[in-house]
Amino acid sequence: MKRFYETAHVRDDAGAFGIRLDTRELKTPAKKKLRCPTKKMAQLIADEWQAQEENVLPDTMPVMRLVATAIDGVETAIDETANDFAAYGLSDLLCYRAAHPEKLVKQQEEAWTPMLDWAQARFEMAFTVTSGVLPVTQPDGTYARLVEIAGGEVFRLAGLSFGAPLLESAILTLALAEAKITAQTAYELSQLDDIFQMQEWGGDEELTARLARRQGDIVALSRYFEALAGRGIS
Repeated sequence: MKRFYETAHVRDDAGAFGIRLDTRELKTPAKKKLRCPTKKMAQLIADEWQAQEENVLPDTMPVMRLVATAIDGVETAIDETANDFAAYGLSDLLCYRAAHPEKLVKQQEEAWTPMLDWAQARFEMAFTVTSGVLPVTQPDGTYARLVEIAGGEVFRLAGLSFGAPLLESAILTLALAEAKITAQTAYELSQLDDIFQMQEWGGDEELTARLARRQGDIVALSRYFEALAGRGIS
């Protein structure tokens, strides 16, 4: 799509924040009014639109996609979305450790166990850890507790729903949402195995490109959570 506007700017509509492309109101793909819960979030979207050049490229507007998903999708499927998020906690990346090499085993222990300890203290739930890829059963109540933690606020839930598969971890997603960890830390923890592989044996172009895309998505999600919480834009 060719760029058809000069300026993208935020408009306060009785405490809900929309975006105007010149005088045209921005809507979601489902043609619903796009309204953000905070001005900071709306400004992120306005900045994404303003940064477009001759052609508008939706793939370069991650915050816009998240907000549209919240309005078009999550708002009408809150229970389903919370359940999908909780399911990631039952097969959380942090619970599946390598059996070897010893260096990787040690790195996972040092990097991931503190996050499990944080989740246990913060949310009063424990996780079972295993070595290898065979499924392990998590303690009774873990799934229900994760559904409860996910809650029903559509914008937060949209971020959690996007983050869990991105990070392969409900725990890391919650930590990012609560600013327990930075985007860089979330990237390093969630991609620990691939980063280890690159450091030990080198990486190919495909892996390098995939990690770069993943890191960009994590940074965008972090900015989304920051704006949702009103912590600022950085």
